[in-house]
Amino acid sequence: MRFLLASLAIVLNLLDNLTTYLCLSEPIRGFEVFEANPLAAWGFSTMGLLEGLLLESLLSTAAVLFLVATRHVPVRGKLAVLGIMAALPAWAVANNLQVMREIGLQLPGF
Repeated sequence: MRFLLASLAIVLNLLDNLTTYLCLSEPIRGFEVFEANPLAAWGFSTMGLLEGLLLESLLSTAAVLFLVATRHVPVRGKLAVLGIMAALPAWAVANNLQVMREIGLQLPGF
């Protein structure tokens, strides 16, 4: 179960970062699109959108891999944290897709 949740967390995090990039990479005429997470917004303004998303992906993946591998966290704790690490980007992807629909952006290839 922890491997499934870990995989889900990583995939959803990557989808979150892809949809965030699509929403924020170029200004959309007539819309003000911004990052709602203040920490992420600070990171994007400090190091750039692509670099900030890359750093966030690396840190999230490292955290997931640590949770899967460590013996210092009980299994129930691992599952709880991995569940949260999958649920949060799932919510962000849903939100980003709604924003993309409202401003007329499409996922590449769709």
